Amino acid sequence: MKIILNIACLVLVFTVPVFSLMQPQGGEIAVIVNKGNPITSLSVSEIKLYYLRKLKKRWPGINKNIRPVDRKNKCSEQDSFYSQILGMSSTEVETYFMNKQLQNAERPQDKFSSDSEVINFVGQEPGAIGFINVRSLTAEVKEKIKVVNIL
Repeated sequence: MKIILNIACLVLVFTVPVFSLMQPQGGEIAVIVNKGNPITSLSVSEIKLYYLRKLKKRWPGINKNIRPVDRKNKCSEQDSFYSQILGMSSTEVETYFMNKQLQNAERPQDKFSSDSEVINFVGQEPGAIGFINVRSLTAEVKEKIKVVNIL
């Protein structure tokens, strides 16, 4: 019995830190759009539909092309967004956007290296939708963009 209890304790000691590493640093991601976008909030399913341009290619109310914004390199925010929102792997996301480009001549997602680059682009591009770590949401940043969901 003591052996089973010791093994269970060891399993917990080694698995809890692994699971905590699966969350982005800071714990949450913010989904953001341009400040001029009339959308005030989006559900997870709506984010997926807009980001992948499944129902519409243009934002209602402003009639601007939807411009998905992504990260150039793999990061915890991207992993969380892909799994929690899109329900896809990074390979599936890349394949999806390549197929849309080949089949419909749609632009692929715009890619940036950091949260600050994503924020700057979303702040300047009326049709942009992207994701950042919530720790990047300073008062100055909130003046440039609009948060439509926090995960």
